[in-house]
Amino acid sequence: MKKYWGILLIFFFAQLVSAQSITAFIEKGLEENDISKKLPPLDTLIQMAKDFSPFIKVTISEQQYRDGVVSAEQRAWLEYINLEAGYNYGIFDNLSNQQIAGDPQSQTLFSTEQSRYNVGVSIRLPLSAIINRRARILSAKGEAEKARFETRVAEVELEQKVQYLYNTVLKNHRMYYVSNSIVDSYRVQSLRAEKDFSSGIINVTEYTRLQQMLNQATMNFELHRSEFIASVMALENIIGAELDI
Repeated sequence: MKKYWGILLIFFFAQLVSAQSITAFIEKGLEENDISKKLPPLDTLIQMAKDFSPFIKVTISEQQYRDGVVSAEQRAWLEYINLEAGYNYGIFDNLSNQQIAGDPQSQTLFSTEQSRYNVGVSIRLPLSAIINRRARILSAKGEAEKARFETRVAEVELEQKVQYLYNTVLKNHRMYYVSNSIVDSYRVQSLRAEKDFSSGIINVTEYTRLQQMLNQATMNFELHRSEFIASVMALENIIGAELDI
């Protein structure tokens, strides 16, 4: 009985040491294969996404348009000012110096060939333009401010999405690496199980159980692999560039 408990205790410690070795191996592998070292910094990814985002470009264009409307409303009063200029050339009758001086007895006119210019300015400003001008300018400024807020909201939402996708890539890569390590471990056990089964050391039930564990680990590996690839593609789509990983 003591011999049995001694063998069981040795087996338990062997399994514990093996589990610790696998854990240490995985932790070392994760540190050596840290994908964050291959990815651009998060701030760079966010800026790339902002530069690429069609939606942010639309909001910036809307903001610029609204700023233009404000300027147009501020200059709208110029539409009611008319500036007229004319030019004539020919022979004109002119008053004499006496007539210009106010001599009523002088009726003499003299003709000369000359050029004449005339410039005139007129203002026609409706009362409604004066009353409504301030209201229109305030309304235009409000729309411009709204466009700026919409741009900022879009940028904040984009920042959050890039951060989420960045962390998702890191998480999925860790799961992908761990699942791959587990598959490798089960493959080694499967090869040993085949030898033990052929030698009669283990029965078919134990052999089948180990094979099922390998198949399940392989399925998990493929799932995490596809999730990792999908997260990388999602991050690439939002920044508009391929990642060299």
